[in-house]
Amino acid sequence: MTQGPFHLVICPGAWCPASQWAGFAQSLGRSSSDVLGVSTAQWPVTGAGLLAHRDAVLAVLPEGDAPIVLLGHSFGTLPMLEAGLGLGARLAGAIVVDGFLPEHGLSAFAQSARSRGPEVMRASAVDGTVPPPDPTIWGLRGAEAKRVANHLQPHSLSSLEEGISADAAVLFDGMARKAFIGASAHQGAGNPFKRAFDGLEGRKDWFSVQIQGGHLLHIERPDALAYWCAQFLRMAAGKGF
Repeated sequence: MTQGPFHLVICPGAWCPASQWAGFAQSLGRSSSDVLGVSTAQWPVTGAGLLAHRDAVLAVLPEGDAPIVLLGHSFGTLPMLEAGLGLGARLAGAIVVDGFLPEHGLSAFAQSARSRGPEVMRASAVDGTVPPPDPTIWGLRGAEAKRVANHLQPHSLSSLEEGISADAAVLFDGMARKAFIGASAHQGAGNPFKRAFDGLEGRKDWFSVQIQGGHLLHIERPDALAYWCAQFLRMAAGKGF
């Protein structure tokens, strides 16, 4: 059945403000005729668990009955799934951008257990918030890394520790339109984003593609990311590839 145009709701990764996605949103607007509008959740900080992040997604939903496509980047996939439970027939699909898939663990820390990430973040946390990391860990360099660092925000520790609900964990199972867009730069079997992308190989129920670049594709490769999101939205609207 043909659907669309869609309203895209972006769920950013940890430490990333909504404003960080403005360039991608502009590029998507130029690339796709299947987008009614774009809104981006702004994460709370102090003492904010996973459900508070879900509520931040629901807070930016447009009024009316326009079909919604959710986009979750990295950590943002988890509150995206919780928010998706309440959308009913309005939920037309989802795009995961280098994000966590619940089949590999119900929390961000559970999925990162093979790395030192959880240990380092717990040790660095102050009053329940984790300070932003150096953006060079995501492959950014020079002036671009400095610009990104100037706008990162602390992130709630509890939201990284808490697991999503059983219902949210199986939301993808009943979703006909879903995409995973991965970054090529990840190395090693312990990387949760590489593991998620590799696990979708041969899966007919997912549209999956990999973009050359690092974890912050919306900054490093906004036009390429917008292109593939536009292709997915075109297919979701029943127009073919």
